[in-house]
Amino acid sequence: MRVRAAFPKLLVALTSASLLLAGCSTTASDTENDASDGCITDFDPSVDYFPDKSEIVDAENFSITYEKSYQVLTVNEPFSAAPPESYVLVKCGAPAPELSGELAAAQQIQVPITSLYSGSTTHLPLVTELDALDVLSGVSNGSYVSDPAVIERIESGAVAEYAAGGNIDTEAVVLAAPDVLMTGGSDDPAYVQLREAGIGVVANAEWLEASPLGRAEWIKVMAALTGKEKEAAQVYDDIRNRYLDVAAKASDVEPAPVLLGGMAQGTWYMSSGGSFMGRLFSDAGAQWPWQDVTTAGSLPLDFEAVVAEASDAPTWLVVNNWTSIGDALADDERYRSLAAVGTGRVWNANKALGPNGGNDFYERGVLRPDLILSDLVAILHPDLLPDHEFTFYQQLPA
Repeated sequence: MRVRAAFPKLLVALTSASLLLAGCSTTASDTENDASDGCITDFDPSVDYFPDKSEIVDAENFSITYEKSYQVLTVNEPFSAAPPESYVLVKCGAPAPELSGELAAAQQIQVPITSLYSGSTTHLPLVTELDALDVLSGVSNGSYVSDPAVIERIESGAVAEYAAGGNIDTEAVVLAAPDVLMTGGSDDPAYVQLREAGIGVVANAEWLEASPLGRAEWIKVMAALTGKEKEAAQVYDDIRNRYLDVAAKASDVEPAPVLLGGMAQGTWYMSSGGSFMGRLFSDAGAQWPWQDVTTAGSLPLDFEAVVAEASDAPTWLVVNNWTSIGDALADDERYRSLAAVGTGRVWNANKALGPNGGNDFYERGVLRPDLILSDLVAILHPDLLPDHEFTFYQQLPA
């Protein structure tokens, strides 16, 4: 049985049907089903029910600790400037632990979960790589999804959209009663109501990780929810090893000068050396004037400052909807003064688009920085990866 917190009276009518469907029974057949779902059927307080434990290597914004029948997942900064938030993940079939101190008020969520509402497309590769796609039952907006398997589930009705207009449909989420709604790393007033309705609201704030590998390691958060710790360790180790192998190839080469970013509403946004993309560019053997700025995020600059410092770079790397250099010039004729426009070496990370226009660079790229890094090294130092097949980047025609 998946035990939920007491509902406010206003929400009881909305959730009663869902609770009845999710209720437990003491029949032998249901006990067998619980066992096949990974739940405890004969609780023994001396048994360690988490034989496969995640070890965090690169991520800095979350931690996981283990007791015999529950884990404590702590997100250090669930959204920008927010205090830490902990979740007690109790093995289903185990009694709810009686906790004190800071954990006394923490949400208790039974795991492995059977239904997940996702607040960001970056979560989708986490469930697919863990072979747990059947857990996904909701996405905030299906139009941004690029994964064909997820799109198929949305079109079939197996996955609902709960914030297609940008605002969470709280009533619809409460009626669906997912085990967990995973946030996209920002706050929303609706989360208070969802928690009061007994729905686990778990923050995924991978975007606050500075390093590419740190972001990728959030697959272990999904593993904690789905009981896939062993699989997550293998997936992450493979990604990490590939990333470090490619970075090592580029570590001894002469850095290649590049131009990064572009204009948006009158401002040029440039990756700093301390940003997520800045780390990738540095590891790929790139060089640009703002590389030594160690703050996170992009730097807002004016066009003249960029031209003065970096207009002679022979390669320009962008992420937008351009399909040709002509599109760039249509956006801003001043781009014609850039050396990369003259050389034709303008590369855009929009090669892998979904049928509705969703960019897989933003979806799968967070989990697979090894693929992004390989693309970048192949662009900047093609001799290092001569047979490379590009995943996210493509060179724009004239």
